[in-house]
Amino acid sequence: MVALFLLLFIACKKNDIQRNPFLQEAKFSRTINLRLVEYNKLKIPGNAVLIDNIGLRGVVVANVGNSYYAWDRACPSQALSECSQMTLEDNNYFMYCPCNGVRYSLLNGQPQTGNSPYPMLNYQVVTNGDFLTISN
Repeated sequence: MVALFLLLFIACKKNDIQRNPFLQEAKFSRTINLRLVEYNKLKIPGNAVLIDNIGLRGVVVANVGNSYYAWDRACPSQALSECSQMTLEDNNYFMYCPCNGVRYSLLNGQPQTGNSPYPMLNYQVVTNGDFLTISN
C-alpha cells in the first residue's frame, strides 16, 4: 500500500513540471571525452562547460559533485530568438538569460532571480569512465 502511494506521488510530481511550449524537442546524442582539454575541467566539482551545436541553443554541462547535469542554453521562458541563448556566469553556478534578466541555477534548473514560470530544459547524462553521453 505504501509503495503504491509513493508510486502515485512520484508520477503526479513528474506531471507537475511545466515546460515552455515554445521550445520544441531536440533529438541528439553527443559523447564527450573528459580527458580532452576542452572538457577536462568537468572532472572538478563546481565547474561547467558550454557545448555548441547540440540541443536548441547549445548545452551547458555542470559537475555538481557526484553527478553531471546537462541543460539547454535556450532561455526557458522565451520563444527562440536572437537573445534567447543563455550565458554562463563567472561563478559556474548560474545561467543568465539576456532576454529577460532571469538567472537559473545549474543545480536544479530553477529560476533564482527574475520572473519565469519554467525551469531550464534538462537533458540526460550517462557516465562511462571518462566519457559523458548527453542525449534527449
